[in-house]
Amino acid sequence: MAGKLYLIGTPIGNLGDVTRRAAEVLASLDALYCEDTRVTSKLLAHLGISLPLRALSDDHSDQRWAEPVQLALQGKRVGFVTDAGMPGASDPGRRLCRAAWEAGVTPAVIPGPSSVSTLLAACPFIDSSFLFVGFAPRKAGERRDFCARIAAADDPCLFFESPLRVHALLGELCAVLEPERQLLIGREMTKLHEQFVLFFAGEWAEITERVPALGEFTVAVAARPEPVQLHGSEEALAALQRLTGAGFSKRDAVKALAAVWEMPANELKKLSYGDG
Repeated sequence: MAGKLYLIGTPIGNLGDVTRRAAEVLASLDALYCEDTRVTSKLLAHLGISLPLRALSDDHSDQRWAEPVQLALQGKRVGFVTDAGMPGASDPGRRLCRAAWEAGVTPAVIPGPSSVSTLLAACPFIDSSFLFVGFAPRKAGERRDFCARIAAADDPCLFFESPLRVHALLGELCAVLEPERQLLIGREMTKLHEQFVLFFAGEWAEITERVPALGEFTVAVAARPEPVQLHGSEEALAALQRLTGAGFSKRDAVKALAAVWEMPANELKKLSYGDG
């Protein structure tokens, strides 16, 4: 009998969001691989399913990632789930997907909840296209480039951030965004303390205390407006001073504003060093 490899979506917080199809497939499996056996055990207990679990995360070798594929080739029904959401969407699973296709196994996807689609449904400023950029980087230089990339984006952007770094990142990001640019935060979505906060970049300092650094964060940022036409050096200098006052170096401030305003960096550099 031909086996099957299933990539199964799981709830992002509320166990009641598990789909009937996901439950049926989970109950039919010969083996289930998961990101964390402790987390998946809770889901299976909620569904009343008893199934042997095998841990499979980004820390494992390529050989271990090939195991589910080999079982499927042997005629087994094998599944893979992450702790929450869809496998491969900034979660483990992409290596399994590649291994399956390379072995001639077409994975079956059992769709489920997603932090991205959940935030999209609540977002008033995204109509069609958007750019999903995953988790924000941890290193300071890469984070500055990340903020500059979002500031210069012609499409709305969505990203994830951990509660440990979210306030610092939003402070950096809002400093390089136009004050009237909108953002939407989705915190602890589908859970007991779910919170959506819609605000303008210029309001972040005022509303920071309304957003506890607890739980999982998904953030949407509106596309940049039409490039700003500066009317004089005073406006540019004031913008540079706002960024350096927020902790940006002169070099990074110039780089970010040049990208947002589509103007030569040399002009801004002269102003930043007092030559304008």
